[in-house]
Order: sequence, then structure tokens, then C-alpha cells
Amino acid sequence: MKIGIVGLGLIGGSLGLKLQSLNHTIYGIANNEFNEKKAKEKRLANFVTCDLSVLTKCELIILALPIKDLISPSQRLVASIPQTTIVTDVGSVKEPIVDTWEHLHPLFIGSHPMAGTENKGVDSGFEGLFKNAKWIITPTQNSDFNAVRTISELIKSMDCEICQAAPKEHDEAVSLISHLPIFLASALIKTVDTKNNQSLLDLSQKLAATGFADTSRVGGGNEKLGLDLAMNNQIHVLNAINNFKNKLNTLETLIKEKNWELLSNKLTEAREIRKNFIN
Repeated sequence: MKIGIVGLGLIGGSLGLKLQSLNHTIYGIANNEFNEKKAKEKRLANFVTCDLSVLTKCELIILALPIKDLISPSQRLVASIPQTTIVTDVGSVKEPIVDTWEHLHPLFIGSHPMAGTENKGVDSGFEGLFKNAKWIITPTQNSDFNAVRTISELIKSMDCEICQAAPKEHDEAVSLISHLPIFLASALIKTVDTKNNQSLLDLSQKLAATGFADTSRVGGGNEKLGLDLAMNNQIHVLNAINNFKNKLNTLETLIKEKNWELLSNKLTEAREIRKNFIN
């Protein structure tokens, strides 16, 4: 197919590389001339430009933009997309994006690949990002069946496992397993940054290894993404944080009371539950 990708950062650039390997023709839209040049050097698309008019050539368009630009898209972008072209996005919040685009375009289907790294920008894309990733689509009762089928087939062709959920269900689930960890990791990083005790800080930095790296990774990523998630999935994120605080308070109480048997049971229970989430 002729596929347009609007935005060539981590997700958009990786999509451009992967879809080219599957023999699709990719039209990549960069946000400025500097990124246009870099995207051309990295060959993120067959054709890279800042000119939105090339989207008229595309059978399918993927919007790989920041959440705020998906919820409040530019009129130039909306006007550049033919009404007969299938459109999807890769935003990590779905309900406000779907609400916006279903009013703007008859063939829009919301979607979200569960893939990423702590890197961002036009230099961060790589072809293998989506291998074995889960990719959620969020059709509604207004969705066009053929558009859902076309997007689903494209996702499966990229070695992804496709899931389906309502936009609100998606946002609640990702607040727990994707959004909450960003704020927990950020708090963890601030906790170990003991600037009032330089010798402790120096030793902690020397000793930090894979355990700390694993638990803090998502807190060292794109700060603008974290802000977008908090602003646009606020209720679900706050519910997740409150639930976490209750669980942490329970563990704190057990430690204070030296209830080692029950604490051991809680830790064992968590270990077993984790197996249902991590294959």
C-alpha cells in the first residue's frame, strides 16, 4: 500500500522502517526541515517531506504525533487527509483522541502499539521495535468494518499480537500497566537522589545495577509524554496512584509491626501474580 506517516519520531520512524521492509511505499511527514533532512539520511520513508499535500496519495495514514496534537489537530492536517483514506493513530491515550477524530473523519480507527524505549526524536526509530509487541485497536459502534480489517491485517503483518478494547477500557488498563509505572519510576529516582547526603548518593550511584535500571527505566524517558498522559488520562492515572499508595501503605504497616510472616505471604503473592503479566 501507499502509507502516510505523520510524525517520524520513535514510533513513526520505526513504522517507516518496518513497513518499507514489507514493500509498502511510505510517505513520511516531518515537522521541520532539520528533521526532514535527518529522516532522509536515516531512510525512515521512501519519500520524506514537510508538505502535507502528499497525503492525498495515501491509502492509509498513521498519525504518530504527540497526544496534544492528536486531540487538537491542526486544520491544515485535517484538510490534507482525503475522506476516503483510512486513518489510525498510535497515541497512548484513546478516549479523547477517538472522540476527536470520529467527528473529523469517517474512516478513523484508534490504535496503540505497546512498544517503546526511553529515546525520542527522529534519531530514535529502528525496524525491530514492534516485533512480538501487543497492539491495541479501539473501534467503536461508529467504526467502518473494512477500515478495522485493513488496519488489523497491517498490524499482524508487522509480527504484532492484536488486541481489541473500547477506548475507555484501554485508557483504564494502560493507566495501570503503562502510565502508573512512569510516575512510580520518577518518584523512585527522586527518592535515591539523596543530595543532602553526598557520600550516600555517591555510593548509591556506584552500586546501582540491573535491578535499579529495570525498575527506573520508564522514569528516564520522554518527560513530555508523561505530562501528556497525566493531563489526558487524569482520572484513571489518579485512581491507579491511589490504589498503589494503599498497597504500599499495607506493606509499610507490616514492616512497622514486624509481621514478617504476612509480609512474606504478600511478597510471594505478588511474585505469583506477576507471572500472569510477564511471559
